[in-house]
Amino acid sequence: MAAPLGRDTLPDHWSYGVCRDGRVFFINDKTRSTTWLHPRTGEPVNSGHMIRSDLPRGWEEGFTDEGASYFIK
Repeated sequence: MAAPLGRDTLPDHWSYGVCRDGRVFFINDKTRSTTWLHPRTGEPVNSGHMIRSDLPRGWEEGFTDEGASYFIK
């Protein structure tokens, strides 16, 4: 992850969402524009969670900071 993802790390008028593949996108609430890059760092961010099509319904895969995978229901 490029930067901590808490709302306090985002500039005013910015929020974020997470895609099914774990990628994080950022929303400028004033201009209603989006970007894959964190507005402060300019780097992409991954949530560390991923919904895979080969897992049973309701399960997703997560990753530790070290890159080890684990599963969440």
